[in-house]
Amino acid sequence: MNTGASQQNNARQFLLIGAALLVLFYLTRFGSAETSFNVRQVDSAQAKSLMDDGALVIDVRGTEAYDGRHIPGALSIPLEALRRAIPASLADSKTKPVVVYCGDGVSIGPEGTDILNKAGFVNAVNLKPGISGWEDAGYPVKKAGSGS
Repeated sequence: MNTGASQQNNARQFLLIGAALLVLFYLTRFGSAETSFNVRQVDSAQAKSLMDDGALVIDVRGTEAYDGRHIPGALSIPLEALRRAIPASLADSKTKPVVVYCGDGVSIGPEGTDILNKAGFVNAVNLKPGISGWEDAGYPVKKAGSGS
């Protein structure tokens, strides 16, 4: 066998194995949160309706992301904090509608919603498109350094 062709075949095999490992890592690490958590999903219009009717809104992203932009009136309760404990300030809101959101609606929002559901917040839902989809739908977002 030609040494050049053998080296080329080895390089192809190495690249294929590397690509397969990268895909496996990505799916394991960043796979759809929707399949991991059995939570109710709502679109932006449904979330807006819930909010107009008095739903509590919780942003589960980190404080830096919240400070950069958030839905007006949303509480910042990062997922890491929710994982540790449900804030006492939410105790009276267990039966109230709650809209939970993250940046894209699938990375951490479903987990935050799941945590709340398991803690007795039976009306907590995940904003499926996240704040990005919310903003793309034309709904208001408060941004750092702006009054809107």
